Amino acid sequence: MATFIYEVRDRRGKVFTGTMEGDNKSSVISRLREMDYFITSLEEKKENILFFSSLTLFQGIKLKDLTIFYRQFATMVNAGLTLVNSLDILTKQVENKALAKVIEVVKSEVEAGSTLAEAMGKHPKVFSELYVSMVRAGEIGGVLDEILNKIADLIEKEFALQQKIKSAMSYPTFVIGAALLMGIFMLAFILPQFVGIFDQFGGELPALTRFFVTLSNLFGKYWYIFLGIIVLLVMGFMSYIKTPSGKIKFDKFKLNAPIIGEINRKGAVARFTRILGTLIKSGVPILEALQVSSNAIGNLVISSAVLEAKTKIKEGQSISSPLAASGVFPPMVTQMIAVGEESGELEEMLIKVAKFYDEEVDRSVEKLTAVIEPLMMVFIGLTIGTMIIAMYLPIFNMVNLIQ
Repeated sequence: MATFIYEVRDRRGKVFTGTMEGDNKSSVISRLREMDYFITSLEEKKENILFFSSLTLFQGIKLKDLTIFYRQFATMVNAGLTLVNSLDILTKQVENKALAKVIEVVKSEVEAGSTLAEAMGKHPKVFSELYVSMVRAGEIGGVLDEILNKIADLIEKEFALQQKIKSAMSYPTFVIGAALLMGIFMLAFILPQFVGIFDQFGGELPALTRFFVTLSNLFGKYWYIFLGIIVLLVMGFMSYIKTPSGKIKFDKFKLNAPIIGEINRKGAVARFTRILGTLIKSGVPILEALQVSSNAIGNLVISSAVLEAKTKIKEGQSISSPLAASGVFPPMVTQMIAVGEESGELEEMLIKVAKFYDEEVDRSVEKLTAVIEPLMMVFIGLTIGTMIIAMYLPIFNMVNLIQ
């Protein structure tokens, strides 16, 4: 999808400029004419790849930036400022230049007559479908400031959940990387010194030492081949998990993997229930809320189960029954949803489930850390210990050669 820069006039002769995304120039012209504008110029925006003019390449928009944006936006709307004035102020106050650029475009589109949700919806990489749906509900219900604050709360909780899962994986990743670097150092620099001394005595190297010597020689001569193979394997894996079949198999693995699968499942359930509860509480219709929340879960297996449930709900079934039949959600989740439906407090029950599973993720991360630490110590001990044995075996045999 390309981005087009336009200049238009309304019926009063007022000039507006801005950008709009579209499949082609004709589709953008049609949309501008539907908005009752007279087009004075329209050009496709060219990305200057040579000089890297795109800010988003180097300055990504972080969750923290979005949280501050929504908080400040909510405060201004609550104080009675118009959307255009609020967005204009935010354009100057936001520190992230990439986000400021997007806000400027949104402001231009709101000035041109678009609703805030429509303007934000044209930038899906910054404002997800979830946030756009909530903003739309806030505009319709006249509670935009409350919705913007809820979005900020949602982003903060999502960020906290991501940090918990990352913290569980950072330690083993560091340890494995350190062990690999230490192994490469020993193979490349230390082992050849031992072998050189042993060769002076004309002895035969032990089998384990010969294996590591061969590995060291191959790595020294053909390191670029090893590196190329690793890069190709990583690229092949990344390409595979982007395909429909690869994506669903990888998502199944993430849910069923030992130890880490439990964290992924609980995290996905917490995300789904929190988003669904927030959307319903914000006034989004249940079917639209299910559609949006399924896209925001981040796991294709659970998303598919939610979409299947949505189809059955459309046919007249309750929410809890098809979710329970999918086998993806824990029984406690579907039981609490059923209680919420019967009591008429579904959104409150969903948020309670989300809080419970947030705490469960915390406990699972603590368990994972407790299990991983000794496993990593064993891994390092076996890896480095085997190399040390391979280096010292010739020394033990050297005594016999000297005698």
